[in-house]
Amino acid sequence: MRRLHLKLFFLRTRVKREAQGITAKTLGVRPATMSHLEQGRSLPTLPMLLALCKHYDVTPTYLLDDERPIEPGNRDRWSERDGVVARGSWLEVGDGALVTTHDGARLVAVQPGARFFDGNAQAQRMICANANAARELESSLHAAGRQRDRELEETLNRELLGQRKPRNKPVARSVLKSALAHAAQA
Repeated sequence: MRRLHLKLFFLRTRVKREAQGITAKTLGVRPATMSHLEQGRSLPTLPMLLALCKHYDVTPTYLLDDERPIEPGNRDRWSERDGVVARGSWLEVGDGALVTTHDGARLVAVQPGARFFDGNAQAQRMICANANAARELESSLHAAGRQRDRELEETLNRELLGQRKPRNKPVARSVLKSALAHAAQA
């Protein structure tokens, strides 16, 4: 994270083109906080990092990875974070989108809004009879993913609640009662 401060300064001055005070006001922090971040004197908290990512439309990976260039690329956009195709994904492309180079490599341009699928969804996509069926499949896959995420969140919250220690220990109450009783007798 040795370049985080440079990236923040670049984003504010070259991309957003706004004064430090304006950025600070937008993010709800003091101008001194922005100054410290841009000069590398302090690091953002996690909530602050999230706010910076949303404000500058960049991913946390871009900000924290020193190997990434200072100027963000298309893959570094916060607004595109759900559209990143990864290894194992299948990309839906139109006819004629595939080109072959002189050395035999096949290239395809990724278009905005192009649908992509993981291995299991790709198998289901193969049997879709038409575009409506494909859209319904995509919708059901997204709904199932959201449901799995909600269920996992609930499970994890229950587990965390089960790990919490009680605030009022029974031992402390009994000690307090005996102390009060002893004080009353005296």
